[in-house]
Amino acid sequence: MSPPAAAATVPLGAQSLESVDQPGLFVSYDGDFATLGRVSASSSAQSRQRVTFTVIGGLADSRCVTFRAADGRYLRHHYLRLRLSTDDGSELFREDATFCPRPGAVAGSVTLHAHNYPGSVLRHRDGGIWLDGSDGTRAFAGQASFVTRRARA
Repeated sequence: MSPPAAAATVPLGAQSLESVDQPGLFVSYDGDFATLGRVSASSSAQSRQRVTFTVIGGLADSRCVTFRAADGRYLRHHYLRLRLSTDDGSELFREDATFCPRPGAVAGSVTLHAHNYPGSVLRHRDGGIWLDGSDGTRAFAGQASFVTRRARA
């Protein structure tokens, strides 16, 4: 896959991803599965840690990014759902854990495109974060756009 077509970045280091269409909700996880979670300054340290990921150069393409949780697991798509997994050393894992940022629905936001599924992006719906192709609606664009925030941990 080629790198992002238009300039959009996710800074490396400790970051949180806030939903554009549901402000105050951040990409988080419950067990192995990615979800959206509400976090504020008064939230528990554990809750704040679950919405903080270390952003590194993409495992399959350094022009893209990969997200690592504090426990060492990585966000990857598996059966079209975003989940946390340990690195098994496979090429498939590296591809599944690499996302290419492109401009999102509002200024300053990003949409994260799957490196190995052209046209598919991360989108929150049905209580999880899924890999979906856009239906072209404004609602979809909002569900697939995130604002990078300084780490909440």
